[in-house]
Amino acid sequence: MPEDDIEIGEEVDVEVVRDDAGEVIGTVVDDVVVATGPEGSIVDETIDVLDSEGNLLLEDETVSIYDVDANLVSQEETVAIALDNE
Repeated sequence: MPEDDIEIGEEVDVEVVRDDAGEVIGTVVDDVVVATGPEGSIVDETIDVLDSEGNLLLEDETVSIYDVDANLVSQEETVAIALDNE
């Protein structure tokens, strides 16, 4: 890999949440994006919780920065909760 190349990868996992009767009550979407270059890596993970109608209930985003030796340099987490619009 040339010294200035950046590699980017993404993985998305979706999990359906069901109640005891087997009815779908929501989904959890885990989206991880990783960018790696000669100076280290940035990892952006977003977890979304949606209700059965697809409305966003909660979003948790964590951005982590690692140096070239995979040591955690910085990390920031943001949690957002949807407000009821009724």
